Amino acid sequence: MELRRKVSGDAARFRSLLAGAAGIQQRMLREILARNRDCEYARRYGFAGIRSYEEFRSQVPVVTYEALRADIGRLAAGERGVLLGSDVLAFEETGGAAGGRKLIPHTKASLDAFRRALRVWLDDLCSNEPQLASGTAYWAISPACRAPRACAARVPIGIGDAQYFGEDLAADVARILSVPPAVATLGDFEDWRYATTAHLLADESLAWISVWSPTFLRTLLQCAVDHGARLVERHAGSERSARVRAALTAQVPDFRAIWPNLRLISCWDQASSQLPARDLAAAFPGVTLQGKGLLATEGIVSIPLGGWHMPVLAIESGFYEFVADDGTPHAAWDLMPGAEYEVLLTNDSGLYRYAIGDRVRVHEYAGGAPTLEFLGRCGVISDLCGEKLTESFVLSALASDRPGFCVLAADSDRYVLLLDEEEISPHEAAPLCVRVDAALERNPQYAYARRVRQLAPVRPEFCRRPMDNFVTTALRQGRRLGDLKTPVLHTTGEWRRIFNAVQP
Repeated sequence: MELRRKVSGDAARFRSLLAGAAGIQQRMLREILARNRDCEYARRYGFAGIRSYEEFRSQVPVVTYEALRADIGRLAAGERGVLLGSDVLAFEETGGAAGGRKLIPHTKASLDAFRRALRVWLDDLCSNEPQLASGTAYWAISPACRAPRACAARVPIGIGDAQYFGEDLAADVARILSVPPAVATLGDFEDWRYATTAHLLADESLAWISVWSPTFLRTLLQCAVDHGARLVERHAGSERSARVRAALTAQVPDFRAIWPNLRLISCWDQASSQLPARDLAAAFPGVTLQGKGLLATEGIVSIPLGGWHMPVLAIESGFYEFVADDGTPHAAWDLMPGAEYEVLLTNDSGLYRYAIGDRVRVHEYAGGAPTLEFLGRCGVISDLCGEKLTESFVLSALASDRPGFCVLAADSDRYVLLLDEEEISPHEAAPLCVRVDAALERNPQYAYARRVRQLAPVRPEFCRRPMDNFVTTALRQGRRLGDLKTPVLHTTGEWRRIFNAVQP
């Protein structure tokens, strides 16, 4: 495989840098500041005079997107030199469940930083799974169901495969794809899902799948179960059609029989993606499921690397800081294994000390680079009467034997456990709610509220095809299909509509 040849050596080179991670990180900071030293933001905070991390930390403020929204808006309107010392090649669009639209600028330097991490991952993966070279792949890179757009300055909104991979890899990637990139341009979600599933069902050579969210892949598997027999008759030979039809109509769909050459699924597998990833692993026995590490639209933080249990900090793709619970920021070389931190990102997208809103736990050091577990989003807190439940706490409280879809939602006088009516019966849901309620009482404020009857017991509420409804709602809000993660804690009052809950 030509792709394998072109990335060969990148993983070994990256591994050789890990022992000197502190020096690499300091060099990254110097280079980012130097490349952008003449922009308006750099002059405002004295980039040219910064000589150390300590000076950077004292002179440049920690910011969120709202602090940069006006400046990014100026870039989108065509102004130059606002946040960056180089031209914006494209914007990528993102946004949280409750937040508004966010445009993230990307430059040649920021895309190069992404590619460095991507090449390391590809080389390491192919070295550990050499059989991948003999098959095809499904990679959810292109933004699905989004028509080409541009901002007022005629800079594209949305980054295509060629920009993500670079010209030297894009053509090689295209040759092994199971689903043609043009399918991603279909504007209707159902048309896109139908066409994507049809191509996948027709491909017996599928060897690996790379998606961001496991819930993304789940929508395709559900489409296969719902429409697979009709799809495969139109797009595959008769022998394969019969085999796929039999696999899909079995009491438990046999996805391994459909894709016998599948060796690897790469997706998020931590925090709220932990359970969907576990379900994927169960549906594909014998297939390696590799967690992706921490990747945001704003930049890449960590990458999986063979030999370490948790993803390794992407030391060549940005400069990273980690804020402890007492508010003190630390550099990557100054972290405590076992401790939890909020991530700050500095990169060539015009983001300096940018709080991406993600919380991580340090496990160990790979040489001089920390390995990181993603714990969830910062600031997702539910507080009906002083209990202040966080997403990471709720994730730990939900029972390990819970079904595939399971979300805790705040109601007026209690918490409701949202469940898929096709996955669990009312008889099974009742004891599950009792276990979850007891686990939540590890929070003393929740336990007190239950004791004095400020909060009623957790009760179940059943949803009809909640993931389909969640995806459709998110697409209408302009969110990217590949980025969708099912929240384990829902605090807004719209959860019944979002998940198609059936009120008791």
